[in-house]
Amino acid sequence: MNKASKTVLLVLVSTAASILVGIAIAAYLTIPRIPLISEGDRLLVFDPEIGARANPSSHARRIYPAVRDRQTFAFDIYTDDRGARVDGPGQSSPAQVDVLVVGDSFSWGYALSNQETYARHLARELGTGVSNFAMAAYGTTQSLQMMRRNGDLKPKLIVYGIIAHHFERNVMPCLPSYYPFCFDASHVAWNEAGKPYIAPPQSNGVRRFQRHLSGDYTNPVTWLTHGIDVIRGRIEYAEATYSTPSDQKKEEALGFLLGNMQRSAADIGAKLLVVYLPTNYYSAPEGLGRVIGDIQLLDLTQAFQRERDKGTNLYIVGDGHPNRAAHELIAKEIAKYVRDNGLL
Repeated sequence: MNKASKTVLLVLVSTAASILVGIAIAAYLTIPRIPLISEGDRLLVFDPEIGARANPSSHARRIYPAVRDRQTFAFDIYTDDRGARVDGPGQSSPAQVDVLVVGDSFSWGYALSNQETYARHLARELGTGVSNFAMAAYGTTQSLQMMRRNGDLKPKLIVYGIIAHHFERNVMPCLPSYYPFCFDASHVAWNEAGKPYIAPPQSNGVRRFQRHLSGDYTNPVTWLTHGIDVIRGRIEYAEATYSTPSDQKKEEALGFLLGNMQRSAADIGAKLLVVYLPTNYYSAPEGLGRVIGDIQLLDLTQAFQRERDKGTNLYIVGDGHPNRAAHELIAKEIAKYVRDNGLL
């Protein structure tokens, strides 16, 4: 081998080594370990329209080790053949339900068994069928899409549990995640004419998240392809973080989504009830009042603050999600509102 060939070879080897080191640093060494153990089936599957949806007919167990002031806890998630959360394995969706619940982790029942969620309590309070299609990290965008997708259940009432953070989630192409890379999802964007529309997810964030969580990337080929995918996800995450739309745009997006939700509910013959679920007892953002229009809104801020003033804690210590007492309260307040307003 002559000197020129050796030089070319050295350059190629050095370049390849630099690329591999870069992938190792960007995709593995600088990604923190998260306090989560996942057992059983996969919780989510990729959906090219929504980004992520519940794995149908599955049983997943999530274990969260103790961190700081939060104790260790674990909970099981069972789904029926449509992906709705249910009490145990082997359940099929009914042909029709009276109430369909959509929302995020506050409605899904993070850290709780299904029996302890407000959707399940609501079924007992009203003595009627309730299907819970909420999912952790969802915003209004995904809630609207799940409502539409399951409209053939012909519910009489749609309950959408909204939290303040949905203003941000609705316009973000990356849902909240434990990892600093994009967990891709549908989101509101604007076309050249300035009109809002629902854009699909940019890539498969479910596969990216699950592979990293499981550590299933020891095969050299998988290590390389997953590493490149993680870098892509980090770029998407950075772009989303530094190009967040204005508060005015976030408000416009929520109004657009709620309007579509109301029309979609009417199309399937259902009434829509938006329920504001407070985070840390805070009041609803003023923007919610400006865009809600004639949609029925049940604001639970006062109910939460009333229980707080009695000395009742309604949030999981060290976490911030509603606890068992909160879900019972939410169900009672919704059931009372439904009865008082003849929604069923």
